[in-house]
Amino acid sequence: MKLKIGDTLVYPHHGAVTVTELKTRSFNSVETKFVRFRVHHNGLMIELPAANADKVGIRRAIGSRGVKQVFTILAAPAPAASAKEVWSQRFKSNQAKITTGDVFQVSEVVRDLTRRAQGGHPSAGEKRQREEAMQILVSELAVSLKTDEEAARAMIEDIFEPAEQRAAS
Repeated sequence: MKLKIGDTLVYPHHGAVTVTELKTRSFNSVETKFVRFRVHHNGLMIELPAANADKVGIRRAIGSRGVKQVFTILAAPAPAASAKEVWSQRFKSNQAKITTGDVFQVSEVVRDLTRRAQGGHPSAGEKRQREEAMQILVSELAVSLKTDEEAARAMIEDIFEPAEQRAAS
């Protein structure tokens, strides 16, 4: 992927990032091009060899078709949990989905954990995991929809608001 300063991309685990610097410096006695990213939601700076950008999963944000697919996933009912499902297995499965950086898998995690929370009392670990997935999703949707993160989060949360609450608003 050709990178330039000012590009807004998506970095797995972090969400939306902006290229802030491209520079060449000596690394292991070889001149290597490096890229520096600033994470939108927390300002974290990440630097890596530019040649590794594709390897770590950096990609362009989804387009309008992808946004529609995300909202379809979020609006779908969560799959029924099996009686034999163990919390640690569910947590591990959700973490694997988040780690892929695939916005559609991250959307599934947000949906499933939100629906679980609506049905009972989620564990502290699942609350943190939901927020991690939500932040990644919010940051990408904000970029894709050309809006701010607060508006993107509100759009997602509106999907999960019970119909009777929407009617009363």
